Parts: sequence; structure tokens; C-alpha cells
Amino acid sequence: MIHHFIALLIIHTLFIHSINADSFQAKHIPTNTQDNFVTHLQKELQAPEYRREILPNDFSSLSQLITFGTTNNQSSTYLVSVFKMFSNILKGSQYSNACAFSALLTDFSTILHPYFSLPVATTYITDEALYDASFADRFKSTIYTNLYSEFSTKYCEFRQDPNQFLQNISNNIFALAQEEMEQEHMRQAIIRFCEIALSKLVWDPRDQEKTWHMTKKIAEQLTVLLEQNILDDAHQLDDLFWTLVTRSCYFIEIAATDLTEECYDAIKKDISSQKIVLFELSEQDFIVESKLSYMQRTLIESQIKNYGVQRDSLGD
Repeated sequence: MIHHFIALLIIHTLFIHSINADSFQAKHIPTNTQDNFVTHLQKELQAPEYRREILPNDFSSLSQLITFGTTNNQSSTYLVSVFKMFSNILKGSQYSNACAFSALLTDFSTILHPYFSLPVATTYITDEALYDASFADRFKSTIYTNLYSEFSTKYCEFRQDPNQFLQNISNNIFALAQEEMEQEHMRQAIIRFCEIALSKLVWDPRDQEKTWHMTKKIAEQLTVLLEQNILDDAHQLDDLFWTLVTRSCYFIEIAATDLTEECYDAIKKDISSQKIVLFELSEQDFIVESKLSYMQRTLIESQIKNYGVQRDSLGD
């Protein structure tokens, strides 16, 4: 009974808050001047209802701030501060709407790309695959290319003034290292935000099978972040997938009696008959239950619970 009450409460909350979000975002942040932008943003984010009702259903302010940063050539420190601020705001929200989070992810890699373009390292990258390589592999390769280039083309300068020559090389290596560290700081800030949002996801049980389609879509959108080097390796993506699976299973458990038999059967058939990106990554922790097994077990247990409730209601 308590699970059924929670599911109904989620439905009611989503319905009420979606109306409030629509009314709140009727006015877009003016970006004609920096002063107007900051002033309007302060009023928006400081409004008490923003944390409770607006942000969980509308991440457009975050997108606007990221775009503002790229348009105005803001540093990586700016981007880290933006994600830190929204992470802390979202911590105070009771949930995050799965549809709203998916809408944010739609253009996420595009608006973040300027911050991950590696302008310094690009000068020394000779293999396109290095853009998708790990920090360690790329850094090692770019330093080697830098040293080889400097010594092979400026050896006379080295003999004439070795101190200045080595100072120039040191500056180049420092610039490469600083760029990679800034990339990692931004990456970790983005991952923390995504983890918080994923851990609070809610779906509307009335959408039935569409809730599963939305879950798959979010997994595919997160995969794009790895493809665009915003995530550095498969381990980071796997961690986000685990958070998504865990939250999805929690939703299925509390909405067990509100999902139809047709919905359960459709999801189980989809999982067994297709390659789902959410389950394609090799498990990083082979000792524990896999994501696929966890999802399948949750579906079976929740369907049994649903069947029992339906049988009892018919008996009454």
C-alpha cells in the first residue's frame, strides 16, 4: 500500500510541478548584455520555488550559462563553477524529471565541445585517435611530439642558448599539463552533476512503456559524452549507467502495481531481443550482480507483486 501511495504522489507532483515550470520559464534570460544576464539569473536562481519546482523540470538555465560561457570565452574555472552551483542547487531538489534531464542531454555535447577541443594539445597531436585517448596516453604522446619537434627543428637554438631553449620547452609542457588538468576538473564537475541528476530521476507511471524508452534514450545520450571525449573512459560511463539502472529499478519497484502486464512484457521482450546500450559495456565489477541481471530480476519481482495485487482485487 505504501508503495502505491508513493507512486501516486510522484504522479501528482510531476503534474503540478510541470505546470509551475512552464509558467516560470515563460521569460527567457536576456543575453544582450552581461549585466542583464547576471541580474536576471540572480533573481531566477534565488527564487525559493526554483530549487523545489523549477530546476527539477527545467535545466534550460544551465544550458544558457554554458552557452554564455562559450560565447564570451569564459575559462574552464567558469564552467566548473557553473556545474558546482547547479549540483548544489539540485541536491536540495526532491527529484529530477527524466524528460527534462534528457532534454538537457540532447545538445549537451554540442554546447560543451568548445571546452573540450584541446587547443594546446592539438598542435602536437599527430593521430586523430589521441582525441579519444585517455589523459595519460595523450599527454605522453603530445610531450614526445613537442620534444621531438623542438629538438629536430631548433637544434641550433639549443646549442646557442640552451637555458632559453629548455625554458621554452618547459613552458610548452606546462601549458599541455595545465590544459589536461583543466579538462579533468571540468569532466569531474560534469560527472558529479550527472550523478546527482540521475540519482533523483523520476518517470510518470502513466507513460507505461515510454518510461523504459526514456531510460534507453538517456543511456544513449550519456554514451555520446564518451564519444565526444567529455567522459574520459568507459569506467566513467559505466558508473553513470549503474546510477541510471539503480534509479530505474527503484522506480519500477515503487510503481510496480501501476505498470500494466503489457508494459512488463514489452520491456522484458525488448531487453531480451535487442542490444541495449545500457547493458553492452563490460561489467567493471564482475563479482557483483550485473546491470542486466539486476534489471531483469527487478522486472520479474515487480511483475509478480503486480499480479498478486490484481489477483487479490479480483478475489475481493
